[in-house]
Amino acid sequence: MNPSDVDGTDCSTPDTAGDILALFAKKANRRLSIDDIRKLLPGEHPDIAGVLELLLSRGILWRVRKGRYALSEELGIESGRLRVRPGGSGFVFLGKRERIQIDSRDLGTALDGDIVLVRRLSQLSSEEYRGKIERVLSRSRSGVSGITRGAGPGWVICPLDPRLPDRIRLRTGGRKVEAGRIVFADLDYSGKGGVTAVLRRTIGDPSSPAALVDSVVADSGVPTVFPKPVLEEAQDASMTSGETTADRDDFRNLLTITVDPADARDFDDAVSLETNDEGDYVLGVHIADVAAYVPPGSLLDREAALRGTSVYLPDRVIPMLPEVLSNGSCSLRPGEDRLTRSVVITFDRKGNRKEFSIIRSVIRSAYRLSYGEVLGIIEGRTECDSRLGDLIMRLDSLSNLLEEERKSRGALDLGSQEYRAIFGEDGWPEGFEVVPDDRSHRLIENFMIEANRAVADYCGWVHLTALYRVHGDPSSESIDELRIALASLGIDLHGRRSVHSGELNRILQSVADSPALPLVRDLILRSMQKAVYSPCNDGHYGLALDSYLHFTSPIRRYPDLLVHQALSDYEAGVEPAREREISEEALSAGMSERRAESIERDATELLGLLYLSRHKGSVYEGVVSGVKDFGVFVRLVTVPAEGLVPVRLLRKMGYHSNTQLSEGEPIRAEIVSADPIERKLTLCPADPPGRSSLRND
Repeated sequence: MNPSDVDGTDCSTPDTAGDILALFAKKANRRLSIDDIRKLLPGEHPDIAGVLELLLSRGILWRVRKGRYALSEELGIESGRLRVRPGGSGFVFLGKRERIQIDSRDLGTALDGDIVLVRRLSQLSSEEYRGKIERVLSRSRSGVSGITRGAGPGWVICPLDPRLPDRIRLRTGGRKVEAGRIVFADLDYSGKGGVTAVLRRTIGDPSSPAALVDSVVADSGVPTVFPKPVLEEAQDASMTSGETTADRDDFRNLLTITVDPADARDFDDAVSLETNDEGDYVLGVHIADVAAYVPPGSLLDREAALRGTSVYLPDRVIPMLPEVLSNGSCSLRPGEDRLTRSVVITFDRKGNRKEFSIIRSVIRSAYRLSYGEVLGIIEGRTECDSRLGDLIMRLDSLSNLLEEERKSRGALDLGSQEYRAIFGEDGWPEGFEVVPDDRSHRLIENFMIEANRAVADYCGWVHLTALYRVHGDPSSESIDELRIALASLGIDLHGRRSVHSGELNRILQSVADSPALPLVRDLILRSMQKAVYSPCNDGHYGLALDSYLHFTSPIRRYPDLLVHQALSDYEAGVEPAREREISEEALSAGMSERRAESIERDATELLGLLYLSRHKGSVYEGVVSGVKDFGVFVRLVTVPAEGLVPVRLLRKMGYHSNTQLSEGEPIRAEIVSADPIERKLTLCPADPPGRSSLRND
């Protein structure tokens, strides 16, 4: 443990903790009592006992026999985040490779997501150990949603999250409780008998799609209601941003459009395109100037930092900013003047960037278009005003050039991976559609990437403190694992210790028309590092760019808003007055992003299971995603769900062994049962072995 890991304490001298750790570092397996430490420490340190308690509470030191202390790491005790499997066992990752397996009986009171101290008990392989949870350092959740069940004279809550214990004692506080309802309860970790739950509120009927999504949101801890002072500040800001349009470039006569999903609620980006005298393209990417309404340190800014991002659920949006701003003053609605920050980029006729400028501006969007409408115009299926049609076709022409440039530099193209739920009048999902990856979506994506890229370059040139979007190269170990996994699918991965993103594109193209595409895409994703926010501009592997950040969505992403605020401060010549260091902002933004992704994924999968619960006996196309001793996992193609084909059902259909199926193989699967409460989907092959898996009957 590095002494720098011990930050601000209440010690009489700030170096006490570091000095104590330095004593232990001088000799391996050192055991020291408090008297030993007092004798060995140089200088005056009146609160040694307090510092030792601090180091114990953080798991850096461990108390051993006879009142002595030792470094936890030297006792095989380390800290990490616990992940619990639905079956009850769990694991803790240490560093990049090592993993400690935890049996369910050795979890103690630790729950999924907790930061724990884990002791190594035995070695299972070169990178895997068996261990035991010694202590919980910090809890990941304060509450839980689940189904109420009677338990003798009392009640228990059965969490909807399968990674939590299946029954937690529920204290009702005298409130009336109905069996079989979804409720939300606070978790109480203070009792000696283990974790208990304290009833907070009833959410609703477990057969209700809205209640199921509510339960996911409640579990996450994401705030859904804005505090009154924040709403009041937003209302004031919406009426006057403190700025006029006089000191801004006036682009209101420029033909500008927004392009978004048909059901979008907020519009934070618009585009325009002109041609200069040299025949160059002059692209305008106009982004809502949210910083004009949300200055650093304001209540709005603090609330946005707390939320980190808007959360987009199948049936609703939990916004980062109050609706009076996100769907009002900051939304680039057609026919209304809006304050913007425009990135104006000049490209030559081959799509090469020549120059750019970042301008404080005001625009008036002329059209609000959906992706479908833009695609219809591009493909000649939709008639429109000739001026608009000409703009769309020129935008498409530039986008095609930028697409070729992306391909030539080797930017990774994973295609669309999002599902959109289609709801019926009763609120139930009637089906799902994969968000298209067509020319209209690519058009906007290409332009936003170019704007983000330009702003990242500018921030680097002027040494502006900002959060960059960093994506590191995959490690040689993960590439080796990917090579083995792809080989099992009959796919060769070229390259040895490192692989260019262009090679991964080649593989994706080779399976573009195959049912195995989602599986291959997942294998590639798992092999790569996760993109993160960082104060350091270390490049973006997936986009094959040396410099990149997020700038184009300040309504819904806090890192984008931070960049806008930094640009405003820089132009005004004032020092940024931030309450947190930029490295803290990076960590917080990453946590918010992961939380939102988890909520969105869980809600979509729950609705997928709810949809399938009404379609027992129906047959869907799928692809084998895993082969185990107990059965075969199958991922459905048209519904966001993965299920298990048990060995008994394989045999029933004539399969002598589960090894008759392999990962990546297409299969038609019949729905045997789907239970969103248990989060279980049971499937059965629709065809016996030897028959075509994907028939057109």
